[in-house]
Amino acid sequence: METFVISVPEQKSSLVKQLLKELGVVINMENAKVPNKKTLSSMKKTSKGEDLTKTTSHSDLMKKLNS
Repeated sequence: METFVISVPEQKSSLVKQLLKELGVVINMENAKVPNKKTLSSMKKTSKGEDLTKTTSHSDLMKKLNS
């Protein structure tokens, strides 16, 4: 048996699960590392360049991280 890790868009996950079930594929979610809603939201904002902290230097970054 082989193991594959695949990423499926949320809107297609039900369809993919049904298709895999019809093919006799076992879906094991216990090892899946799925980000929670807050992390997904942050990732989407970051990819759009939103809510980023601007810094001018390493010391400025450290100051902002510690505040």
